[in-house]
Amino acid sequence: MRTLARLRVVVFGASYVALATHVGVQQLDAQSTSSVWDGVYTATQADRGKAAYARHCSRCHGEDPANSRNPLSGDRFAEHWESRTLADLFHRIRDTMPPGEAFSVGETDKLDALAYLLQQNGFPAGRAELTPDADALATIQITGKGGPIPVRTGTLVRAAGCVELRDEREWQLTNATEPERTTLDASSEKRAGGSSPQAGSRTIALLNAFPSPTAHRGHRVAATGFLVRRADGDAINVLSLEMLAPSCTP
Repeated sequence: MRTLARLRVVVFGASYVALATHVGVQQLDAQSTSSVWDGVYTATQADRGKAAYARHCSRCHGEDPANSRNPLSGDRFAEHWESRTLADLFHRIRDTMPPGEAFSVGETDKLDALAYLLQQNGFPAGRAELTPDADALATIQITGKGGPIPVRTGTLVRAAGCVELRDEREWQLTNATEPERTTLDASSEKRAGGSSPQAGSRTIALLNAFPSPTAHRGHRVAATGFLVRRADGDAINVLSLEMLAPSCTP
């Protein structure tokens, strides 16, 4: 009986460890997939941020963050920052704002201003304030309430595929990946697909590719440019082409 009792304790202990491990993994996954809809700032922090915005930001962005040539809330703002993280947004504010005077405003004021912008974009407040921890901010995705906002015409995107001649004047990517939002900095390029993204099933026209992609014909490349939604299929108005592999075969 004592042996059986010890066996039961060992089995129960192993099950508990397995359950605890499973819960820990779930918690880690939840942290790694958090978003701006999870209450990542406090109302008090946003109130401080409103004052900081009025002092340091309103001269360029206007008293209402949504009503200016450089909106910080609303559709244009959401489209620009979709699928990026609060680390990206905070680094932009911290390192470049105000233009030419980035170090004239303290980090705390800028973090509070970020909380205010989140509030103005309709993201809910929570019980913990935003902190300047880059790793923590990098886990918080900026996304629409119902999921990622569809990529629209005019969005800067990146797609990878095989360069082929479409007709006498136009080139295209075949077996291409879905166009994904990107920026022109190298770190974002890696997030948007890395150096060797998997082959896809799309065919995407390449517009205004200069110089001519002739040298890349039959190569697997990444095209970066502005997305154009067309009735006869999507196209990318090309800014750059980067060769990923000298062959289109896996």
